[in-house]
Amino acid sequence: MKILAADHILPAAGSAWIEGGALVIDDGQIRDSGSRAAVVARWPQVPVTDLGRAAVLPGFVNAHQHGRGLSQMLLGYADDALEPWIAGRRRHGPPDIYAVTRLAAEEMLANCVTATLHANYAYGSGDYEQELDATIRAYADSGLRTTICVGYQDRGYTFYPGSDGSTLQENPSTAPYAGSLAATFRLMDRLQAQWAGISTLSFAYGPAGPQWVSDEAWRALAADAVERQVGLHFHLLESPAQARACRKLYPEGTLARLASLGVFCARTSCAHGVYIGEADLRVARDNDLVIVTNPGSNLRLFNGLPPLASILSAGCTLAVGTDNTALSDDEDYLRELRLATVAARVPDVGAEGPSAHQALAMATRNGARAAFLPKSGGALANGAPADLVAVDLARMTGGLSRSPIDLLDLILGRGRGCDVILTMTDGEIRYGATEADRQRLDDWRSLATRSVEARSEAETGEAVATLRSQIREHYKPSP
Repeated sequence: MKILAADHILPAAGSAWIEGGALVIDDGQIRDSGSRAAVVARWPQVPVTDLGRAAVLPGFVNAHQHGRGLSQMLLGYADDALEPWIAGRRRHGPPDIYAVTRLAAEEMLANCVTATLHANYAYGSGDYEQELDATIRAYADSGLRTTICVGYQDRGYTFYPGSDGSTLQENPSTAPYAGSLAATFRLMDRLQAQWAGISTLSFAYGPAGPQWVSDEAWRALAADAVERQVGLHFHLLESPAQARACRKLYPEGTLARLASLGVFCARTSCAHGVYIGEADLRVARDNDLVIVTNPGSNLRLFNGLPPLASILSAGCTLAVGTDNTALSDDEDYLRELRLATVAARVPDVGAEGPSAHQALAMATRNGARAAFLPKSGGALANGAPADLVAVDLARMTGGLSRSPIDLLDLILGRGRGCDVILTMTDGEIRYGATEADRQRLDDWRSLATRSVEARSEAETGEAVATLRSQIREHYKPSP
């Protein structure tokens, strides 16, 4: 049991600051909170850690990323349109998956993220279960609260079905992810049993996205998710090519088709939604689909920004993820949250964008919903998990003795990952901005980098260049 004190504590988005506050943390949970004087009086025997001129907030949730701890540029994949960019990754075999994922987790912890959703991802080694085991171990060892999505895909391996009239249904030499639905369900059985005792881990299904998954598979995955009480997380309408393909595959509307298949009987969240329209927004709102925006990734991969203002005005729930392709090319979640908030502003005199408290809700409460975490996620309430961050205010206030604007506005408007001085999950300090913490990050970065340099060549540069050229030609819009 311990008491954590700071000059400013914000229990949740929409709540008031506790000035000179304190939290009692016991057995991984918040036990008590209030002013420091009152809390210490109630718990006189509990040791106090005073963070001083800092602000304590609920931990942020990176609601969509893939565990890619090293910059894609350092991996050899410069920014490009999404489809040829994905194809470019065929050039190399996998790096050390544990090291790269562990680095991603440690970077998130150092950047005020206490929980994440690891979206479906495969390196193409031919052994998805082995890849996934290394990924899960990395998150478990880091202490980052993580929802692991078990991936699935059964079509659209090279070209989307329906794209520009294409009905290509190529059969890959190695089926992605676990392969069949039966194998996917067996894998979920094993993972849930094997990791049942780790409080920071949970599981969901990660069907890749509408154009990659058949109707029959959507029905089966949704039914199994309902039975297991796990969530479904998928990519949605990320690129112009995906939007064109889905218009042909689903003339009634992409989300309308998913609704007819029973997908929204399960808890659901989706990433991107760059090309989501009014009809789909109504389906999303009416079915509690959480939309996770990844604005930096969308800009970098030539997809443009999603209609964030329309998503919010439609009454949909919005969360934020980095997609490991943030605009700043790092895991600085505060900067990516700031980009999402600014991108949601309507360009008009008198128009209002998201308030600081709405932005905080996107990063905390809404992110917890997107990652299918317990309802108490995203708040520092009694009985809630002790997942929190503390940021030092010295740099943000520029030497002023007090913030000249609302403190939350200042933090979300000027805060950076470098201001984080403490990250806690499950009541344990995972990052404390110490020399040992910085050395640990450097060590994992070094291991990941060495493994990237040692990667095998899976396909020749010429073959990949040819494929990327074919993809560009295939998806080129009709005149």
